[in-house]
Amino acid sequence: MLDQSFSLENFNKIFEIENRKGNFETKYYSEKFHALSNELKKQRKIIKAYKSKGDIAKDDEHLEKLNEEKKNIEENKKNELEITLQEYTETVNNKNFKFKFTKFLHEASDKDVYPVKKDAPSFFAMKQLQYNIHRTFKVKQSNRYLISKQVQALIKDNFPKIVLRTDIQGFYESVPQERLLNMINDNQLLSPKSKTLIKSLFYSYNELTDQLKLPVEKRKGIPRGAGISAYLAELYMREVDNKIKRLSNVTYYGRYVDDIIILFTPTWKMCLDDYKTKVKEITDKSDLLMNPSKTFSYDLEKDNSLMKIEFLGYVFSLENCEYIGTSISTNKKNRYLKRIEKTIDIYLEQKKFAPSDASKLLIHRFNYLTKNTRLHKPKKGLVGIYYSNSLIEQNCDDLDYLDKELLRIIDEKLPAGTFKSLNNKLKEYSFSDGFINKKFFNINSKRKNIPDLRPDKLKEIKKLDNNFERIISIWK
Repeated sequence: MLDQSFSLENFNKIFEIENRKGNFETKYYSEKFHALSNELKKQRKIIKAYKSKGDIAKDDEHLEKLNEEKKNIEENKKNELEITLQEYTETVNNKNFKFKFTKFLHEASDKDVYPVKKDAPSFFAMKQLQYNIHRTFKVKQSNRYLISKQVQALIKDNFPKIVLRTDIQGFYESVPQERLLNMINDNQLLSPKSKTLIKSLFYSYNELTDQLKLPVEKRKGIPRGAGISAYLAELYMREVDNKIKRLSNVTYYGRYVDDIIILFTPTWKMCLDDYKTKVKEITDKSDLLMNPSKTFSYDLEKDNSLMKIEFLGYVFSLENCEYIGTSISTNKKNRYLKRIEKTIDIYLEQKKFAPSDASKLLIHRFNYLTKNTRLHKPKKGLVGIYYSNSLIEQNCDDLDYLDKELLRIIDEKLPAGTFKSLNNKLKEYSFSDGFINKKFFNINSKRKNIPDLRPDKLKEIKKLDNNFERIISIWK
């Protein structure tokens, strides 16, 4: 049976995993732990300096003494970490422990976000809770790239089909809490402590959203930004997914968070609206609302007009019911251009007090936007102009459009008359070049040492531990 306990042993595992990823904040350590870490660094330097003096025998008495001292420091450091982690386990296992939220408006999505308060006990409790839910319910988010590729392949085959594209309106805010909690409580494998923490999480969320005065059956919403929210959303949608997949004539069903696409094999008995009605009946019964402004249906057998099916940042185009190409969605192109504009705007602010570092950050961000990057932490994988848009055709006009707009924005915000050298330098960057030649930007190089030029107030709220976080921080 899975060990779901909020114990010293499990918190130790979480520490090792998150510390390797660079996700563990140094403020979670005790002062004594920091002191021992510094002492250990000094001891390693002493040993290195002693070894560099020349040939030293393995049984050199002074070297053995230095290594023994290093071993003792390491042991003391390990013991201090365990003492600290034990304190966190006692806090989490106290019956009065509960998650506390902060609240802010996420400008990009115009949605309220509720991250859990950043303290060490909450950090460990949330990580263990995520692990418990993931392993118990086997929930995970779908692969965005794989869904997009499968949809493209099915549209390319030119066989008759009906396509329904929709999303759930206010998805996170709409999930009925009582129904979700019943799913969780009905599972006998999830530990009682995990269930208690989930209930306390909803209680804290309902305090902030002023829902405690409502009857339990009318309380809605999963807190955006909380570590387990994505798991809870996937769990709730599982029943919806299965019901839609079981509908007659479903050839393919794909969902990424709240974006849904369904392909039907049409029959003479069913028309376009019939399929939409059947899907709506399922979402309605789950107390979820299909977004009318983002719900579109297409008949790939009868409609001979130009059709543009937008899904997950791509536009799949058909004419006379035949596939003619894949391009980048307007929203996604606009995001690239807004990031370019924001990058230059931030540079113009920061150059007033840190001109050299501001220039470095500007160049790094242009590299990141127009090239490709291999991430190691906190995320892993390949991202960038090619890897985020690899399904488009190379002759797609979108890349040329982005390049032209890039030049326009540079001339508008950094005119050559005032910023001649910088204007020329930035015009060397190209979305097309980064895509076609798969150019890479090594974001992980230690030599880059990308600066953090945010105001001190933001630095206190969250420390940015790596180059990736420092580059993307202005776009969040």
